[in-house]
Amino acid sequence: MDDLVAAIIHDVKNQLAELALRLERRGDSHQETDIALAASRRLTGLLITLREHAGTLRVNIDSACPGDLLKELAAEYRVIFPNLEFIVDADDAPSFWFYDEALLHLALGNAIHNACRHAHSTIRMRAREQDGQLEFTIADDGPGFPAEMLVGETGAAPTFASRGGTGLGLYLAAKIARLHQNDGKTGSVELKASGGAVFLMRLP
Repeated sequence: MDDLVAAIIHDVKNQLAELALRLERRGDSHQETDIALAASRRLTGLLITLREHAGTLRVNIDSACPGDLLKELAAEYRVIFPNLEFIVDADDAPSFWFYDEALLHLALGNAIHNACRHAHSTIRMRAREQDGQLEFTIADDGPGFPAEMLVGETGAAPTFASRGGTGLGLYLAAKIARLHQNDGKTGSVELKASGGAVFLMRLP
């Protein structure tokens, strides 16, 4: 990866994040904040994709609390989408798990942002331990994923079928999930249709 290109992308990303923070403090620019944050996340995703293609993307595994991660993300997106209800269910979540919290924040943030863009009124976020794995679920009450997104390999090369987007967020989420490996098991991402769109990430 060209270090100059990476440095420029990183600088612009940080400037957009700073702009979003200032707009948020004003309290009257929710849509503009959303645009700036979305652009910043896309650049973050681009940096991670470049690292992945260059073979330099690594996970920094440490203990973290899944419930706290979802609550943090819900608080962040309540500010951007004040007209949506965010429901967090972490009753069955383990008190801690081992994963790269920064990468998970990015992957789940992309899924939540996509859900917010298509939800009618409600976003449901859940963390639980199931069959020896940690499951994160992001569900909205919108029209659901297009049928073509529910077949084939999740996380293949980005396409423009991803509910009007580039598919980069889904691609990165699947890559990030697969970087988490433990005891012969590998993380995964699955898309479902159940009263809306359901994004499911499993980590070993």
